[in-house]
Amino acid sequence: MEREPVGIKGFDELVEGGFPKGNSILVTGAPGTGKSIFSMHFLYNGAAQYGQRGLYISFEQNIEDLYNQAEQFGMNFRELEKQGLVRFIFIDISQRQLAEGETHIDLIRKEIQTFNPQRVVVDSLSPLANIPVAADELMSYGLISEISTFMPVIPQELVTRFQVHRLIMVLKKMPVTSIVISEIPRDSKWLSADHVSEFMADGVILLTYEQAESAMNRTLSIEKMRATKHEESIMPMHITSKGIVIKKPEDVL
Repeated sequence: MEREPVGIKGFDELVEGGFPKGNSILVTGAPGTGKSIFSMHFLYNGAAQYGQRGLYISFEQNIEDLYNQAEQFGMNFRELEKQGLVRFIFIDISQRQLAEGETHIDLIRKEIQTFNPQRVVVDSLSPLANIPVAADELMSYGLISEISTFMPVIPQELVTRFQVHRLIMVLKKMPVTSIVISEIPRDSKWLSADHVSEFMADGVILLTYEQAESAMNRTLSIEKMRATKHEESIMPMHITSKGIVIKKPEDVL
């Protein structure tokens, strides 16, 4: 199986050399656990080391903030953008005007078709999952038969599941290896805010940042990775001036 190395020190050996090519991976965790940094490593190393084009689609942070954040860890996306190797897009859901019949997922599909990347990051699922959906869209997908007087309002849970399902199916049908990001509370029993992406994604990586005695410890665990023999231990994770480093528990001790 072809692999797409992530390039994070200590990570690729945990998943037989990298993500399976064409897979869609969920990177999830509470705020501040390093989800965006992990995903930017994936794009940066793909472009800088392998010459692969990378597309980063943000629904929350503007591009300048993302570039500045990446530069703190030695990732110069501005230079890669000049070379045509990366493209960052900020989609403001509250402001972006769509053409009639067009959806935000249609925008993502068009951006992928236009830029033709090998690696894609969608950051994050939460704003996208809560965009209202027209009843005729749900009916066309067979999720409801009709809107009746007994259901004047479409349940938000149904909307969320529909949006996430549609996005991940679009990513899987295109020739890209992708990361989708989800943010969850620290005490969540789920692996995503939408409760569906962990089942649809080909792989799930959980990042945590919790207090242990007098210190705050970061960890990474691979909850699943299809078609891959992966490490099942909880791995210590460090964010250094050069980015993320994964260490084996025995090395930390």
